[in-house]
Amino acid sequence: MNSKISQIIQSTLNILEENNSHGNNFNLLKICGVSNSEVFTHTPILKELLDPEGTHGQKDLFLKSFVEFFKLDFKIRGNIKTKKEQRFNDYGQIDLMIENEEQIIILENKIYAVDQSKQLQRYFNFCKNYAKKQPLLIYLTLFGNEPSFSSLGNIKKVDNKYLIQANNELININLRCLSYKIDIISWLEDIKSQFNHLTNLQSALNQYINLLRMLTNELVTVNKELKNMLLEMTPNELQAIKQISNQFNSSNYRGDLLFKLFAYFEHKFIETGNYEISPEFQDIHYTFKNCQQWFKQLSNINPESKRNVIGCVLRSKKNLHVTFLFVAAKDNLHYGITLSEECHFNLNDLERLLPTWGQAKQWKKIPDGLISKGIENLRNFSGDAFKLLAVKDNNFLDDFIKDRLQEMDIILKL
Repeated sequence: MNSKISQIIQSTLNILEENNSHGNNFNLLKICGVSNSEVFTHTPILKELLDPEGTHGQKDLFLKSFVEFFKLDFKIRGNIKTKKEQRFNDYGQIDLMIENEEQIIILENKIYAVDQSKQLQRYFNFCKNYAKKQPLLIYLTLFGNEPSFSSLGNIKKVDNKYLIQANNELININLRCLSYKIDIISWLEDIKSQFNHLTNLQSALNQYINLLRMLTNELVTVNKELKNMLLEMTPNELQAIKQISNQFNSSNYRGDLLFKLFAYFEHKFIETGNYEISPEFQDIHYTFKNCQQWFKQLSNINPESKRNVIGCVLRSKKNLHVTFLFVAAKDNLHYGITLSEECHFNLNDLERLLPTWGQAKQWKKIPDGLISKGIENLRNFSGDAFKLLAVKDNNFLDDFIKDRLQEMDIILKL
């Protein structure tokens, strides 16, 4: 049986290698190191496409297509204004805004950033109290996740509708949850056929679609060839696949992988001589038991907001007021920083230094708040979180740790 398993693994590796040789993993945005960035990649691309004044030269074609494809109640008439990354003091930073004279679309783009407290409630209040326009909120994530309770604030979900109480009555909020994996890729595939005569524009759309498929683990060629291989299995090979699948999907196995990742990450930080295990946040520190339990919690009866927060908590020896965290929480891995009250800089200073990180004033088990960045999608065992889980000969993991150490060196110079 072991030989059958080895043969299957080798056949799978051969398919992946063949896929690489055909250039299916080649993507200019990924090469430039901006594939995961809401700020530098996804929001600017969506803004450029949906802006009637965008350099695509197609006027409101993309915006009309977007509104029609997703059946949005938004009128494309008059002076349409499209803006990205607008900050309003009392309401926070808005990723993308599209306005007509009476309505406003606010798109919250979540690739890996952590939800912020009352974020969507603040955006609704911005539309009503500041912009004085009817809001349409879009919460866009890689896999179509719903916003956390913290992000919703006073907004409640009742019978698949989002409601907020105002003036002693419940007001229906037009809030849509979309995914890059299905919704955005489907929309782009639908519209790109209109640009067969515009090779540059069609090529750009293909590059972006390819990037989204990489981020959501949906490269079609690989999946098709693997499926064909599995359909040609002998009974013994099928039994081997079943054994692999049962082990791979077990919470104990996945928890053990997570434990090894945290242990490896912690060791690499400590061996620099500049970090120590923090004596605080004892209920966060990882163990075999809580790593396995974290995956057992992944069910509909245990929503992401109630899942445990576990991982490494490492205090800087150079500045004892700075603590680095690498944790599993909600659906994803997260890395971030929390500060003691005595620290001479604050989370706002770090947010200016690290614009792609998100700040949360309060977080489960971290009452003083933190600034962090998410890595999807640990729950689904996919994306960059999945790439980190193998500690043996993993250049991706080693580079990830080096990047975090370099970021900490910059922060500790403040």
